[in-house]
Amino acid sequence: MRKVIIFLFVLCLFSPSAFASYRSFSLKNGLKYYIEEDHRLGIVNITVLYRVGSYCEYNSITGIAHMLEHMNFRGSKHFKDGYLDRLSEEFGGVNNAQTSFDYTMYFITIKKSAYKKALAAYADMMSNLDLNDKRFQKERNVVYQERLWRIDNSASGFLYYSLHNLAYLASAYRWTPIGYAYDIKHYDLGDLRRFYKKYYLPNNAIIVISGDIDTDSAKKAVEKYFSNKKPADIECRITQEPQQIGRRIMYIKKPSSMKKLAMGFKIDNAKSRFTPELDLISYMLFYMKSSMADKDLIRDKHILSSISGGNEERIHDKGLFEIFADINKNISFNRARDAIENELNKIKSGDFNIDTLNAAKSKAISDYYFSQETLSEKNSSFAFYAAFDMRKYYENYPSIIKKITKRDIMAAANKYFVKDRESDCFLIPQKGKIVSNAQYKGGIR
Repeated sequence: MRKVIIFLFVLCLFSPSAFASYRSFSLKNGLKYYIEEDHRLGIVNITVLYRVGSYCEYNSITGIAHMLEHMNFRGSKHFKDGYLDRLSEEFGGVNNAQTSFDYTMYFITIKKSAYKKALAAYADMMSNLDLNDKRFQKERNVVYQERLWRIDNSASGFLYYSLHNLAYLASAYRWTPIGYAYDIKHYDLGDLRRFYKKYYLPNNAIIVISGDIDTDSAKKAVEKYFSNKKPADIECRITQEPQQIGRRIMYIKKPSSMKKLAMGFKIDNAKSRFTPELDLISYMLFYMKSSMADKDLIRDKHILSSISGGNEERIHDKGLFEIFADINKNISFNRARDAIENELNKIKSGDFNIDTLNAAKSKAISDYYFSQETLSEKNSSFAFYAAFDMRKYYENYPSIIKKITKRDIMAAANKYFVKDRESDCFLIPQKGKIVSNAQYKGGIR
């Protein structure tokens, strides 16, 4: 009963009525932007999202979207190298960026007195980056070291990276946003400039401004700084992943304190009918105190020492439902994999308590509202769903989750958790320096 009371309190605290609605606007050049007034704190968040990520790359320039993200902080025509960092320090703000498979996102939260200065800088970054070779070479080294740290010298990072190499044969989702080490060393400034001009366009971006602002004043600022940006046709030819016709298996060797396993099941893109069901399955298996895999495989049977996973949604092609596990000593790879499969079979057959499903619903809905606690988190989520025409899904997510039945969960599991969609990557521990690092899921500056 106590859990129910707490959950109801959360729903009341973070109900949709507690948030001002985003107002939608657009410029003639195709730029869409959203403004939300929220006067509870004297701060403003600006989030700028470009619909370009590693899926727009090809062999020889993999990782270049992430490289371009780094260069966005190295100066533009009217703003010096490191301007946003200095602005954040001066006005008590925080700023960063992220490159993912499907998008690149920039964000800053700062005192309201300085938000127009930040907006002006983002506008200059859209069309006037100072892409000079000296800074490019310096950032190339930074990105290459990031590749070594996050992937090559990390057992968990290399496992995540290898799973994508195995699961995808043709799609650009085959490489992760950091790219191949060889490409990082060899793409040049000309490649970067062409990529920049092709995708950093007003009609390929959305802007979200939220906080202690006046809507009319914010509109005038966006029009002032962005209305002169010229649009262009955007072409991103993506090789679609062919249908997988059998289970794939890979063994890799890396310094590690224990054996590791990664499993991936092909799922449909983020707009799939079963995306919310897969969210709930993630909670049921991994992300609650009563989660099935944690209880059965770690606490009861001692087969694994850790397990995590969930659905990694993709916009333009198939995504992956991923499972990562650390395997206890004296447990074989096959036994660990079969034990995980048994947990998936329980979902497929409906061999789970309805209380587990209800708890997963409560956790999913509360996490949805908690993700709106800060302007930055809320705007980042909204920007993603608005950019890819999923705003209604995002806004209606709690009601969608509430309606999901046990039969829906079973249908999703039976559709996706089959061997013809499965890729398994087994990491064999080797002697050597062990780097502790969270698995890599996209470049963050």
